[in-house]
Amino acid sequence: MLNFYMLSSGSRGNSTIIWDENDLIIIDCGISLKKFSEKTSELGIENLEKSIFISHEHSDHSSGARAISRKLKADVYSRNKTLDKIRLDRGYGINGEVAIGNFTIMPVSVNHDAVDPVVYVIRNRGIKISVVSDLGIMNGELLDAMQGSDIMAIEANHDPEMLRTGPYTEMLKMRIRSDHGHLSNEQTAEAIYESASDNTRIVLTHLSEKNNTPDIALETVKAYLSNRNKKYISIEAASQDFGSTLYRF
Repeated sequence: MLNFYMLSSGSRGNSTIIWDENDLIIIDCGISLKKFSEKTSELGIENLEKSIFISHEHSDHSSGARAISRKLKADVYSRNKTLDKIRLDRGYGINGEVAIGNFTIMPVSVNHDAVDPVVYVIRNRGIKISVVSDLGIMNGELLDAMQGSDIMAIEANHDPEMLRTGPYTEMLKMRIRSDHGHLSNEQTAEAIYESASDNTRIVLTHLSEKNNTPDIALETVKAYLSNRNKKYISIEAASQDFGSTLYRF
């Protein structure tokens, strides 16, 4: 059985876990060891072999990596420049696909204001999961890699009008809107339309607490897909405190 669960999603910390009967794959560690341990203990998966994949060096994706990797004795994988930035004791630089047990984990480069940011497409015995966050624009390579994902966990960071009228400085607003910033709800909807299949479960992630709401993100994406007769299995918005639904295959 393959399992997917987003522990936390948002500007205060991100972490996703995917596991089968042997291995636990951790995508980002932007939460505390305490929170991570509490969540995984509830699921009874402490004895699995664990591997950590970091997308980029920003603290909401990497701040817990050192403590969590030491406690779990987990290997850490990321781009070499990212590993240098977060100064981990143990880490493996990756350029292409990594095989761990029944898993293959493929990094895909994206546009974001980090040294060498990636997102990850994970496969396990015919199931594909895309964990896509922190990017200003989509690219063709990523859209191709995401095609037909069984789970598409994808950033829907902001509503453009809320961002325009919100409390952020103009410099920060420009950074978020830029090609190296974050995806808007509309950009996310377009990417889903172009890459999801009838069997895709959609999880909207990394919603801004200041410039978005779950209702607005869901309404925008649902309307975009409905207007184009795009079919999918389900859609939800992951939260900072409660993460996502637990999916099992």
